[in-house]
Amino acid sequence: MKLIWKMVLPLPVLAAAFCGIAYRLPTQVQAEHRVVLRVSPEQVYPYLNNPMEWPKWSALSKAADPSIIYLYGGPMTGVGARMQWSGDKLGDGSLQLTASTSPNSIAYVQRETSLPDSVFGEFTLTPATGGTEVTWRQTSAIGTNPLDRYVGLYRQYKKQQEVEQGLEGLKMLVLQNAKRSASKD
Repeated sequence: MKLIWKMVLPLPVLAAAFCGIAYRLPTQVQAEHRVVLRVSPEQVYPYLNNPMEWPKWSALSKAADPSIIYLYGGPMTGVGARMQWSGDKLGDGSLQLTASTSPNSIAYVQRETSLPDSVFGEFTLTPATGGTEVTWRQTSAIGTNPLDRYVGLYRQYKKQQEVEQGLEGLKMLVLQNAKRSASKD
């Protein structure tokens, strides 16, 4: 009987600690990464301003999910341009450009059926020594219950990986195309 009490008594204390820690966790997911590309902002901007270019460099690619299918709508570029995807690994979602200031910034909203809240993203292109600094930020809200906040830690880790992987893919794509253009001249 004493053994049962020793096992049952700590449960409320553990539950209180679980909840208490959860309320100290962030209330939103934030991912940010920067990379410097050795090209001008005008050379980078078209890859971000056209959703049809995103599968070439972002985590939403055939390499990540060979079954993925894309649909595009709205204008080809700029505000209102949108992309939808559906894949076995990446799930279903959509992305729509909400702001576009050539060649300095782009904002978008991304919705995924597996996530309860929208992801708000932004690219900022800033001239840097010898090229362009590209900053990619993503934020999304986390639910209010303690479990949502713990899941938010995992979501933040995944979004950070997505941002880093995407900017590395963008860097490779832009540099390859810059080399091709230079060899044609």
